[in-house]
Amino acid sequence: MDFDDREEKSMEELRKSLKRITPVPIWEMAKAVCLGMRKMQYLALGRHAMVSNKKKYSLRDIETSRRNLRANFTAYHLMCFRIHFVRRVLQRYEYWNRKFCTVNIETTGFCNRKCSFCFNHDRFPKRERGRMQEETYKKIIDELAELNFCGRLSYAFYGEPLLDTRLPAFIEYARERLPLCFIDIHSNGDMLDEELLITLVNKGVDHFLITNYDDHERPLLESLARKYPVPVTLRSYRDFGKTDRAGEIFKRGNTLGSPCLRPSSALVVNWKGNVVLCCQDFYQKYSFGNIKEKSLWEIWNDKQFVYYRKQLRSGNRRVAKICTHCDDGGGVPW
Repeated sequence: MDFDDREEKSMEELRKSLKRITPVPIWEMAKAVCLGMRKMQYLALGRHAMVSNKKKYSLRDIETSRRNLRANFTAYHLMCFRIHFVRRVLQRYEYWNRKFCTVNIETTGFCNRKCSFCFNHDRFPKRERGRMQEETYKKIIDELAELNFCGRLSYAFYGEPLLDTRLPAFIEYARERLPLCFIDIHSNGDMLDEELLITLVNKGVDHFLITNYDDHERPLLESLARKYPVPVTLRSYRDFGKTDRAGEIFKRGNTLGSPCLRPSSALVVNWKGNVVLCCQDFYQKYSFGNIKEKSLWEIWNDKQFVYYRKQLRSGNRRVAKICTHCDDGGGVPW
């Protein structure tokens, strides 16, 4: 199914999804969003409140991407409106009803890089590696569909998602079941070329966050970022600060007193199907259940998981050992 066919189908799904996801009038939902944003500012002390990987696009960016993807004008612009506006409103409404707004799925535990600021580096103990079973993956997606999930679905943890040859089929399945979600791939770009990019976009990917971990420019990635500015964001590893993940990467010994909203907003599932505390929990020291044995909703409402989230929202970062010296800002990954 090419992009235009997918968008024609998704518009019908959008109408159905809006009826399912919007049980209240649109003006009441908008009011809830505004009140939620104000509440978030008090809860998270302003600057810690919100994190977003999404950049602002100009009409030129949208048209450049559309032309190079050879997409229909109307279908592509409606897609941009659906994904970057309608979905965001619905997503915030869901979040303030105490649902997660982001799901991170690790379909493979393998990575071809050994960055010094990552647990995959040789100086850290190895963890067991493998690939997520297809049945496990489909169970996650099916349960998200039952929850009318319209947030961000990220293929990200510590494995490199493009090493998984099943990814196009996985993306296609997710898009069919979750027509409103924002599908995001975090990658080092080593396996990415234009053919694969177009294939994944046609299957349903909305955005690639590509990080160049080399000390020199990579012409192919630069070219893709210029040709497809809407679906591709390219950055260098030198462009952002490095988090002291679980207080173990740099051992800075910092202890923050600010709220951490990540466990309250993002559900992280590793390749084994275990739901862990957050994206910093490489060794799954805090696991609250396996999707093979429980539903996502049961795990999300696990008493211990709820307790940790409540404590971290209040700013108690000493509640878990991996949080005590973690210096992540703790924002909501919209």
